[in-house]
Amino acid sequence: MIPADVDMDDLARQLNEDSVAFAGLNAPQMEVDLQPALLEATTRAADGDAGSVGVVVFDWTPGQAADLRDVAQDLMAATGLDTVLVRAPGGGAAVSDIHSRSVVESAQATFLANWDYVGATHGFVDDLASSGPNWIAVAVAVVAFLAIVCAVTALSVRSALRARLT
Repeated sequence: MIPADVDMDDLARQLNEDSVAFAGLNAPQMEVDLQPALLEATTRAADGDAGSVGVVVFDWTPGQAADLRDVAQDLMAATGLDTVLVRAPGGGAAVSDIHSRSVVESAQATFLANWDYVGATHGFVDDLASSGPNWIAVAVAVVAFLAIVCAVTALSVRSALRARLT
């Protein structure tokens, strides 16, 4: 559930502007202190294999840590970003449309263990970029290719048999 005091429209607007957003009373100071380095991480993600990444930093933690995941999920849907990270003093969350849940959860464990938000974000991006190919997509492509080869072969054999019979 999205906490009542979270302005989702403002966070989405900030993410759409430059992929980094801040919330809370200290947001202006956090923006000065953190934004340049976080922008570097999100730009590196977009330029590499990690896709578009948005980062939201709260200066407070909602009553329910699970609310951070809801915030991340809704912001990902509202902005069209591939991955959204949300960080608060008492926790965080990461969601992605293009990376497998296991890759995101693995990267999230390192992200949440590091209290340096900038270092944690760079580490998360590195983990996404080094996760390797999406093996499910590779398997689907191979199966589709084999199905096409089998269909073409079956049609060729069928045509050859008809030609012999006539």
